[in-house]
Amino acid sequence: MNINSLEDDNKITSNLDEVNSPRKKLRLDNSARKTWSLMDIKTDQEVLQEMGVSLLEQDETENACEVTHIITHKPNLKRKHDIENVNPNINSSSPRSRHSPKSPKVKKSNISPGPSKSKSPWSPDKTKNDLETTLLSNYLIEEETPLAQITQYQPQGSGFNANTSTGKKSYTPLGLEEELIISRRTKSEPTGCDTFSVLSDEMILSVFKWLPKRTLAHCMLVCKRWYRLACDESLWQRLDLGNKVLSKDALGRVLARKPIIVRLASTEIGEWRPSTTVTQSRIQYLDLSMCSVDQQTLDSLLERCSSLRKLSLESVQLNNSTCTIIGKCKNLETLNLTMSKGITSEGLQEILKGCVSLLSLNISWCNLNQEALQVLVSCLPQKLQRLNIGGARIMTNDMVQQLVERCPRLLELDLSDCSQLSAAAVKSVLNLSCLEHVAFSRCYLLPPHVLTKLGSMSSLQYLEVWGMLQSGSLTALRAALPGMQINQFMFSAIARPTVGARRTSVWGLRTRD
Repeated sequence: MNINSLEDDNKITSNLDEVNSPRKKLRLDNSARKTWSLMDIKTDQEVLQEMGVSLLEQDETENACEVTHIITHKPNLKRKHDIENVNPNINSSSPRSRHSPKSPKVKKSNISPGPSKSKSPWSPDKTKNDLETTLLSNYLIEEETPLAQITQYQPQGSGFNANTSTGKKSYTPLGLEEELIISRRTKSEPTGCDTFSVLSDEMILSVFKWLPKRTLAHCMLVCKRWYRLACDESLWQRLDLGNKVLSKDALGRVLARKPIIVRLASTEIGEWRPSTTVTQSRIQYLDLSMCSVDQQTLDSLLERCSSLRKLSLESVQLNNSTCTIIGKCKNLETLNLTMSKGITSEGLQEILKGCVSLLSLNISWCNLNQEALQVLVSCLPQKLQRLNIGGARIMTNDMVQQLVERCPRLLELDLSDCSQLSAAAVKSVLNLSCLEHVAFSRCYLLPPHVLTKLGSMSSLQYLEVWGMLQSGSLTALRAALPGMQINQFMFSAIARPTVGARRTSVWGLRTRD
């Protein structure tokens, strides 16, 4: 087999392939009539170029491939020139073959003169514009595109949406709540004069006196006149700060309001260290029952309350210095020291000698020693009317005798839980001609028949004997004392009035039994 025979075989094979290929066969059949057709283009890339898709921007990878394609397919250029001579709508070179800022320059081959080079109706620029217009008008809805949704978003309450694609502002309806907010912000100031400012100070004070203290404090922030009127002393005569927590130095601001009645029961009082000189306050009724306060703050407060008339220090820790300060309250009438701790004979003596106007004293369950009890019965004010000394388990009959001789004007006497008292103590009590209420609860050494002698006291109205008698003995005692009410009050107070009457508590508030 020689070389010539091999070449003949290759030519025969290529001719057969050309005949068998549908595209090549159609081209051979129409070779006499040269017209433009996409079938004449071999590769898909050339088909896209002729359709105008090559107008889309290309990347650097396509540029490199394009240069390689132009160099390696030079035999195809002659066929394209033939097509251009037949169809004037085809440009001399593909848009991708032209040099652009992104593609390297390629040397153009000489092209034979042909039809005019002016842009035809099928030019790539017009094809691109027509394609974009068709897509935008027929297939894209502006509000549904992601770009339009992003640009149309506005925060709530703005009232309008900006449309960047059309350059217009479209208003969207707001809800009722948003409209109310906007109307409040844009509401004009009221015209005319302030009718409230026409009122006199006395009229405004008569309105302010009905306001709660918290609301009154808010009124101070309105204007200077309201601040001056809201700070008036007549509006702050009563301050109920029970069960509250006072911050540091808040007690000084409370005294600055110049109140008369202050209730701080069960209140946690913060530290107060005044740096100014002692200035007396207007407080006359002070309730510090079960409050949490340090000793120095308590002393600083009591030093500025020398005009006290009623004071309650129930369950409060005391010392001798505090008792000395209490003794300086010459006008003190009622003192409640129930379950107070730290009371010594020296401190108790300072209180009893200083408070000469004392009328009511509750010193029950203070765990007083023998010496303190002896000071108590020998130094009590003679004008004392109400005394509660319950829980003094070491109280003797002799002490009761001294007590009766010291305080002949007693109206109420509570000797509950004085377990050492006997019939001699009852005989001593019979000498109190003004006594209205007496309590011998849980005094187990008292014989029941001795209690019947209390019927000789014409002034006595109430008798408390809780925990001493059985039901039968209690019925017999009531029969023996028909004009006396027995076991009406389980817990005796400092001052026990008649049933249904009103009394004034230690902080000056009216209450009912």
